[in-house]
Amino acid sequence: MFGIVVVLFAILVPAWAISREGGGDASPQSVPADLEDGKELFVTNCGSCHTLYKAGTDGIVGPDLDELLAPPSPSPPAAETIYPRVLSAVEDGVGGKMPKGILTGPQAKEVSEFVAQVAGDR
Repeated sequence: MFGIVVVLFAILVPAWAISREGGGDASPQSVPADLEDGKELFVTNCGSCHTLYKAGTDGIVGPDLDELLAPPSPSPPAAETIYPRVLSAVEDGVGGKMPKGILTGPQAKEVSEFVAQVAGDR
């Protein structure tokens, strides 16, 4: 019986999270043309877990990347400091909370560049 509950939980929670992506209060925002592909990769691969205003996602499992990477401050961090953090998380995962290798190679770099450029930009 316990095994059935675990299997149902493992299936239903991700399905529910995916159904929430881009819903509710989220509304996609326009971004420069050179960031559009990264935005689409983010929405498809990251948006069900992470909130990011410019992507129009309201993920419910992972942290809000606007708050985590570029919280409101008089001098927000530069994209050059955010990019390596994001790329490392995408390629290597984060302490068992985020799986590694969600995207690799050029796609990992593209989504990382998108997040680095737009995080905190409301």
